[in-house]
Amino acid sequence: MLYIITKLVTEGDKKAFSILGAVDDKKKAAAIAAEAYKNYNKAASFQNVEMITEWLATRLSHSFRLDKDHRLQLAITELDGETLPEDKQLVFSAAAEEEELMRRVSQALFEGKHTAERGQATTSCPIE
Repeated sequence: MLYIITKLVTEGDKKAFSILGAVDDKKKAAAIAAEAYKNYNKAASFQNVEMITEWLATRLSHSFRLDKDHRLQLAITELDGETLPEDKQLVFSAAAEEEELMRRVSQALFEGKHTAERGQATTSCPIE
């Protein structure tokens, strides 16, 4: 089995997609991806990098956001044969990230409005 390590860096409106390498060992692939994480997040502790390495070895992907405009996404794609199955072909989807953000914003707005409406009903008093 071959493991392809990829990286997507988003900085504001700019996006850079890179292939970091390809190895035949999942742990080596996780170590390569974790090294990219360590280079991106200079404040990462040794324990944090070790945790990310373990996460990458099991989940095969990791997303890290420095702030709202800076994000690192790492993925390890398993390749066994010439063509990947359709459910494994997508590496990154910016649309999915935007949809998730909009879903969370909508949910927060709904919950805030619902709470505010409940609060008005209990605290309202007629003006005389």
